[in-house]
Amino acid sequence: GLSCQQCFALHTSSCSGVFTQCPPDVTHCVTGLENTTLRNDVILTAFKDCLDPSQKAACGRDFYYKTSVFSLWTSRTCCDSDLCNRGDVNVPPADDTPNGYICEACFNDQSANPCTATGAIHCSAKHNTCVTFSGTASNPGEAVRPYTEQGC
Repeated sequence: GLSCQQCFALHTSSCSGVFTQCPPDVTHCVTGLENTTLRNDVILTAFKDCLDPSQKAACGRDFYYKTSVFSLWTSRTCCDSDLCNRGDVNVPPADDTPNGYICEACFNDQSANPCTATGAIHCSAKHNTCVTFSGTASNPGEAVRPYTEQGC
């Protein structure tokens, strides 16, 4: 079976930890990075693990989401040999170049009911889709809360 490094760290872009033997159905190791910003509160999270096979579509992809007060950036890098996810996590530089796309923006962290747009947000880089999120979310170590958001 495959062996991968396993770790989780807050407020840093790197982590190191134990090497673990993956379950038989696992074919890849993963290295992940998340940057969550709410108003002025930034939470950076780094992790490494055996990749759950159902998450394979996220490999090699960045996900970026931005509202007027909140942004979420996630990145997953996957590899398929023993201990291939050891070493540092590479953080690509942020690209804030406006691209001409504009989306309605709203943010509500009190309820999952639809929120009313409070203005517009200018999208940047490759972000060319307006999205609405409604559901629950939490930062590591914090309680799950209902949210509704619109943005790029």
